[in-house]
Amino acid sequence: MGFNRFIHEGGLIDLKMGGHRMTYFCHDDLKLSKLDIFFVCSDFLSLHPNVVVTVLLRETSDHCPVLLSSTTTDFGPTPFRFFNSWMDRDKFSSIVANAWLHFQGFGMADSLLAAKFKHLKLRLKEWRAISYPKELEDLKMDSLDHIVESRAFMDFERVKRRDGFKKITKLEKVISFDLKQKSRILWP
Repeated sequence: MGFNRFIHEGGLIDLKMGGHRMTYFCHDDLKLSKLDIFFVCSDFLSLHPNVVVTVLLRETSDHCPVLLSSTTTDFGPTPFRFFNSWMDRDKFSSIVANAWLHFQGFGMADSLLAAKFKHLKLRLKEWRAISYPKELEDLKMDSLDHIVESRAFMDFERVKRRDGFKKITKLEKVISFDLKQKSRILWP
C-alpha cells in the first residue's frame, strides 16, 4: 500500500513489457514470477517516446534477460510483391524497359536507385491494374455456355471455347505457382 502511494505521488509510470509475461522461472517447482519492473517519469517518456521493454528468451539461467530500448528502427521502404509469372505475360518486358529507360531523377546514387525502383514499382502496379481485369475478361465462358444450351456450336465458337479452356488451364497453373511463391515469402 505504501509502495503504491509512493509510485503514484512520484508520478512514476510502469512500462509495459513485450515478449514474455514472466521473467523468473524457479527450477524446483513450477513457480513463475515477474521480478523486473521499469518505472519512469513522464519527462523520460517525452524525451524517449519510442521506449520499448522486451523480455527475451532465457537459456541456461532461471532469469530472462530484459531489454530496454529507445531507438527507432527504419527498415526502409516497404517491399512490393513481384511474381515470376509476370515475366511471361504480354507487354511485361516493354513496361520494365520503358520504365527503366524513361526515368528521370537526380541525387546520390543510392537515392537515385531507390527512386528508380519506386518508379518501376508504380509502372508495374499500373500495368497490373489494366492487364489483370483483361485477363479475367478473356476467361469468361458464360456466353459460350449459354449458346451450347440452345444450339450446336459453330466452328469458330468451338475453337474459341477450346482456346478459352487452354487459357484457364494455363492461368490455374500460374495462380498455383504464384500462391506457392507467395507462401514462401515471409514479409516482416
